[in-house]
Amino acid sequence: MTRLVKAELYKLRTTPGPWVSVLVTILLTGLGITTAFIVGHHGVVRFTAPTTTTGLRNLVGAGYEAGVVMAPVLGVISITTEYRHRILTATLLLDPRRSQVIAAKVAASVVWGLFMSLASFAMVAAMGIPLLVAEGGSVSALAHQVAPVAPGILAAYALLAVYGMGIGTLVRNQIAGVILALGITLVLEPIIVAIFSSLAHMDVNFLPSRATEAVAGGLVPKGAGNAATTGSVLLSWWLGAIALVCWGLGTAVVGYFLTFRRDVT
Repeated sequence: MTRLVKAELYKLRTTPGPWVSVLVTILLTGLGITTAFIVGHHGVVRFTAPTTTTGLRNLVGAGYEAGVVMAPVLGVISITTEYRHRILTATLLLDPRRSQVIAAKVAASVVWGLFMSLASFAMVAAMGIPLLVAEGGSVSALAHQVAPVAPGILAAYALLAVYGMGIGTLVRNQIAGVILALGITLVLEPIIVAIFSSLAHMDVNFLPSRATEAVAGGLVPKGAGNAATTGSVLLSWWLGAIALVCWGLGTAVVGYFLTFRRDVT
């Protein structure tokens, strides 16, 4: 099993797709950092250092939205590259036990998801802290918000990568997998949440991005559609983690039985 995980990690670090995902994550984190410094007050928008707990947590977790978008893409790439570049045969020659191959890809997705989250934190340190100092903010106050936010962000990236891997296992086609993973979290889920909230007055909190927001429980991301703006109550962090694990492993198991066990040729 260790040999398989090393092989999967080698594939990821020697192909361009994962590195492009990391680069986009860093760029989106930079956008999140800029957003954390934009404060509106009585209709006046200013660029200033965040001073509230929420504002500081938004700065620490500036890579949250990047994770929601890019971690599933990374997971999709980790499995669909096998089909796109026709290397699944070589993978199965290394170990014909397909369940072990899937397990190794889950582990590799978790590792790269954590790596992406660390890259986003590095961007916060490289860009966010100098901006905070330049705008007269407190670095010590920012440091106090790392512990409430960082574990949730790390877990969210890792679990979202597994979710993307599960979608890729189910779909097999790389472009379709990316569209489906992002379509569920960015398009379909807000529609479902809005329908249930307006018609049935129910919170649908087990869907991927809502569960992710629960995992990153110390963070209140900006933007419409999150719990901070809708007033809904999220799951506890551990229930959110269970929901994300079910989304990731559930789609991987279904994909394993429906598609991954088929003949390669």
